[in-house]
Amino acid sequence: MDPLILQKLQKALKFLISEKVLALDNNNISSEIELSFLAPSGEFVESLGSAPSINCYLVGLNEDKSRRKSESHRSRINDQQTQRVTRKEPRFVDLTYMLTIWSKDKSGGAEIEHLIMGYLLCGLGVYDFLPQKYLDQYDLDIGPYGIHFSLFGSEYSDKISGQIWQAMGSTPKPCLMLSLSVPVEVHEPTHIPIVQEINRILDGK
Repeated sequence: MDPLILQKLQKALKFLISEKVLALDNNNISSEIELSFLAPSGEFVESLGSAPSINCYLVGLNEDKSRRKSESHRSRINDQQTQRVTRKEPRFVDLTYMLTIWSKDKSGGAEIEHLIMGYLLCGLGVYDFLPQKYLDQYDLDIGPYGIHFSLFGSEYSDKISGQIWQAMGSTPKPCLMLSLSVPVEVHEPTHIPIVQEINRILDGK
């Protein structure tokens, strides 16, 4: 069980975008690009500086039923062969991030936004799963499952993004709906001692 898993995942996503996505930049603007996980509200827009910004807003958490396992638990014997450790299957949670680009450049803002959106498409689109090195770097212990990437979200993504823009009273912008299917351990493992020796006491009959 790791209650910090969402915080660790946010750090891993931030590093992935900084290391892989912005590394595609040949126009010398990546050093100026800011990255935010705040809601893209009017207050966020007003706080923007002259540098372009990538906004990664977590818009929803839902159960990923497609990865639900039929097995109720899995178990193994520890290295000392003294205990059997039983773990219940994790909950698979679908985290949906709405990725948008923001620039206050009045003359070339649209060009900059489209340029960075292209970096996101190519930089994130290459992955089906979050690479193992990011799991290790941020101590994301998810066992054998992996964190699945889906760059265009679900069939409801357009509806969700439309509702968000309407709620914030903002003009809709082009966005990518990045979904991460994350196994979340919610149960503590059970440790069952293994019987190693059985003594029979005979009554001498």
